[in-house]
Amino acid sequence: MTVVITLLYPKGTKEFDMDYYLTSHMPLVQKTWGGPAGLEKWEVVKLDPASGFVTKCLLYWESGEKARAAFGGPEAATVLGDIPNYCDVQPQQYGGEIVGSSSS
Repeated sequence: MTVVITLLYPKGTKEFDMDYYLTSHMPLVQKTWGGPAGLEKWEVVKLDPASGFVTKCLLYWESGEKARAAFGGPEAATVLGDIPNYCDVQPQQYGGEIVGSSSS
């Protein structure tokens, strides 16, 4: 069953660098965790800063086991260590299984 990890980035003291996030960080995430590691796809949503959050990232995984292994594995240090290059806050993290969806 597909698992989604949602990362919510709160507004920090410096501006969130969306260009770096999309052109450097997310390709790093894909390279590190895509394929056999279990990351199937990702989506990034720019949020209204009035909400207190500036960005939401959705990471879609083959399974919860693969997501936990990725975040708990040695490669996580490289991915998580890149955060200061685009913002000065740590994201809030939530996970769950997709139980319904639609498409048109």
